[in-house]
Amino acid sequence: MLKAFLAFERASLAWTRRLALLGGGILVAVATMTVADALLRKFLSRPILGAFEASGLLLATVVFFALPYTGLTDSHVSVDLLTDRLRPRTRSLVIAANALICAALLGFIAYQMGLLAVEYGRIGRTTITARIPVVPFLVPVTGAAWLATLGFVAQAMGALLRAIWPGLQPAHR
Repeated sequence: MLKAFLAFERASLAWTRRLALLGGGILVAVATMTVADALLRKFLSRPILGAFEASGLLLATVVFFALPYTGLTDSHVSVDLLTDRLRPRTRSLVIAANALICAALLGFIAYQMGLLAVEYGRIGRTTITARIPVVPFLVPVTGAAWLATLGFVAQAMGALLRAIWPGLQPAHR
């Protein structure tokens, strides 16, 4: 079981890294579009129609594409004033509890986003000004939220295993 979990952890890390890199590429595209919009607006008085709305949709995608990798690698911002003083086994249990809470919260968010995607697909929801369809952005964001939920579950399992076997190193180190 331990070997299977470690293989799952390594595979999760590889796929979530690819998803985060895709999110980084989308972020570069958003920045490029924003610069082009500003230049066109300033010099030709011809802004890119829907650039503001598209940026908002794409930035939500960037956040949720980076979330699974961030959770798996503990790359998020954290303050370790208390946990640094704990014994390694206790610290692992705190990490596991935190990861389970994050998984539950993110699972709820992903579920709600899935319901919203179905509803928006049914009614053909678009953005207000540019009439950009919302569902093509909401579906991958929802999938990434589910993947992040699985990432937090994997982190919790890993932390519990590391509480049992303190010498066990995380896959991302």
